[in-house]
Amino acid sequence: MTMQYDVKSYHASASGTAVSYATRLKAITVTSGTSSLRNIAIADPTVSKSGTYSQTAFTITVTITGHGLVTGQRVFLDCTSGTGRDAVYAVTVTDANVFTVTSAATTSTSGNATFYPTILLELDTYSTVGLPVKIPGEGIYCSNGIYVGLGSSVTATVYYG
Repeated sequence: MTMQYDVKSYHASASGTAVSYATRLKAITVTSGTSSLRNIAIADPTVSKSGTYSQTAFTITVTITGHGLVTGQRVFLDCTSGTGRDAVYAVTVTDANVFTVTSAATTSTSGNATFYPTILLELDTYSTVGLPVKIPGEGIYCSNGIYVGLGSSVTATVYYG
């Protein structure tokens, strides 16, 4: 058996686009810096919208003009300023421009946020030991590239090709 030479890797310690072209996600290793619930999402990097958020206690209220979401839809929310927790959330739509999510951590903050609604893979972890996930067959086809959305204290290495 010969070694597979076309698989590449990308290590992410912050949310962002790992690959900006069509590829297949082959595997991922996720490591949490804490032994409480943390998550990660692999999403389409070309489908996102930005706006603002404010958090009081556990409720995060997000304002994004024409967000286009429906109640119950899961999105990766990247809080790009303030101290909001980046994570995958189920949304509750308030109106065409506002939705809310429930955070696992309570705080009072506000800032800018971007959401990614096209989630291709979502993983939860409770362990500080690296969790390797191999994707069977040819992997997950990511037609527009790979966005790695990391929850608080999470790092990941994605393998693609």
